[in-house]
Amino acid sequence: MSSEPAVRRISRRGLAWRLGVTGVALVILTMGQLQDTNDYFPLGSLSQYATPRDLDGAVRSVYMMADTETGERVRVPLNPQGVGVGRADIESQLNRIVDDPSLLQAIANSWSELHPDADPYVALYVMRSTYQLKDGIQQGEPEIEQLTSWEVQR
Repeated sequence: MSSEPAVRRISRRGLAWRLGVTGVALVILTMGQLQDTNDYFPLGSLSQYATPRDLDGAVRSVYMMADTETGERVRVPLNPQGVGVGRADIESQLNRIVDDPSLLQAIANSWSELHPDADPYVALYVMRSTYQLKDGIQQGEPEIEQLTSWEVQR
């Protein structure tokens, strides 16, 4: 007599379920890659980590500026301690933000909630600087462009 357990075959229902889940995951992965978005993380695009830079190309960097209630223009700290989101989060949602700048209201609200004693923001600006490279070294001053802005609602 053999003491080995009998091999159980997967049922048709179990096989169909596994194939269905695999198919959905592949569709999500494909959509994330085609749309170049991280919205479907962890199945979204990870191309931001796999793209080599041309040593004679351009480097673009997105950042935010804000006007405060006292009239000072300051750089918005895009990190979890500053406004609760990082620069990569803004960059991954950049098209949505440009299309609907009211999304920036959440940044102003977050700043006020995380820093209740700080000067509140009255306007936000999404900016992009473009640096030209030659042999990997920055050439001249960056080109600065304002992509969108938002007047903070109270």
